[in-house]
Amino acid sequence: MTAFSGHWSPSFSAPLTLSGEISTHVEFDAPTRKSRRSERVPVALGAGLRQRGASGVSVQITDLSTDGFRVATHLELQVGTDVWLRLPGLEASHARVVWAEGQSIGCAFIRPLHPAVLEMIVAKSQRR
Repeated sequence: MTAFSGHWSPSFSAPLTLSGEISTHVEFDAPTRKSRRSERVPVALGAGLRQRGASGVSVQITDLSTDGFRVATHLELQVGTDVWLRLPGLEASHARVVWAEGQSIGCAFIRPLHPAVLEMIVAKSQRR
């Protein structure tokens, strides 16, 4: 393929035809430590987790960052499932399951936590 040089002017008399493929299937790979946007902080904190249209259940958060979290739960959640995490003293945060292994699931927040909120939660968890 050669690089374009010169000037291009669109021709509006002929219809533009595009060809190719489009996929509506999205793969969610388990994030690796290097692919995470922010470092996770180990915590041991109880919280509530619920799916759309379901009652919340108690879960144990094992790590947390501004962008996501890992919880231990008995729920069998599929990758791509929308969930809401209720952290102590805060409103529920919308997240999506990005990986699931046995009793642990990893989720990414739809809207990241503010760093000051993360600091507050971590500080509270360490006082227990």
